Amino acid sequence: MNLRDMALGIIGRSQQVAQNPNARHMLHVIQSGDSSEGERIARNLCQSYGVTPEQALEQARGFFRI
Repeated sequence: MNLRDMALGIIGRSQQVAQNPNARHMLHVIQSGDSSEGERIARNLCQSYGVTPEQALEQARGFFRI
């Protein structure tokens, strides 16, 4: 088992994720590798927070120092 699978397993067993339909959907998208649905979710989140995808990417790079 690789680190990704282990992390997804731990997240998947979380009671908070189990009780949250949005979190379950996002976890399913990650597990299935559905990049088009992942992009749709990411764009919706950006729109909700009032940032462009480019701004969000720069913020993520800054947060993770990459």
